[in-house]
Amino acid sequence: MDESTGTAIALVGGQRLVVEQQNASNVLKLIAADGRLCLSIRITPDGPILMCEGGNLAIESTGVLSLAAERVAIHAREGMSLTTDGDMYFKSEGDSHSEARTQHVTACLGNVNLKANDDIRLNGERVMVNC
Repeated sequence: MDESTGTAIALVGGQRLVVEQQNASNVLKLIAADGRLCLSIRITPDGPILMCEGGNLAIESTGVLSLAAERVAIHAREGMSLTTDGDMYFKSEGDSHSEARTQHVTACLGNVNLKANDDIRLNGERVMVNC
């Protein structure tokens, strides 16, 4: 890394914070003691872009964590888990779609309740009840 194009600040544990000018943006880089790029923030005319280059990223809050945006897209390459110790609530002002190779719905304790303002349509090659 050529730090001559920017400013470096020494941090604890041999880490460094480097600020660089790159074309039409500024880049803040957190460099690990072994020289690996851990975290970078690219400041662009459209706003900041945060990139974590290390193995893991954890965000923790003892209070509320809120995300708000025009659109939110989350993609996991190997799997995804969404869990809570409390109730979970999904709401969409528009249509809701769920798609998978196979769908599993399990109520570990209690009923599976379906309610519709209009018809409930159940389409399948075979509709099997109490099998």
